[in-house]
Amino acid sequence: MRRFFQAFSNFMQGRYGSDTLNNCLIGLLIFLWLVNVFVFNFYASLVIDLFEIAVLALVLFRSFSRNINKRSLENRKFLPFYNRVKNWIQLNIRKFKERKDYRYIKCPACKAQLRVRNQKGKHTVHCPKCNYDFEKRIR
Repeated sequence: MRRFFQAFSNFMQGRYGSDTLNNCLIGLLIFLWLVNVFVFNFYASLVIDLFEIAVLALVLFRSFSRNINKRSLENRKFLPFYNRVKNWIQLNIRKFKERKDYRYIKCPACKAQLRVRNQKGKHTVHCPKCNYDFEKRIR
């Protein structure tokens, strides 16, 4: 078994391997497979199968590619979108966990997310990003 891993390691030298875009494509592949398990229409299942094969081919092509500069450029173009989605998900998870103690509001001037204590009454909120003060009533 050790020889197999050594041979595979030698084979992968000089090849791109995996990155964030490949990991997301693998996640998409797993999602499509799970959807396909619950689809009972033959033609819809066939279309999903073809899409799965195309995604798998793309993952394998990117992993075994020797053009490292091009693959890393693709990944760099993907990362801003990935980070926006990841940050949005993390913010909403944080909002849900802190829903009893804090309330999240937007600054009317710069639209920044501000966290304020969840205490009833009228509060003056200061935005640290744009230095704008505004009144907010929490019920």
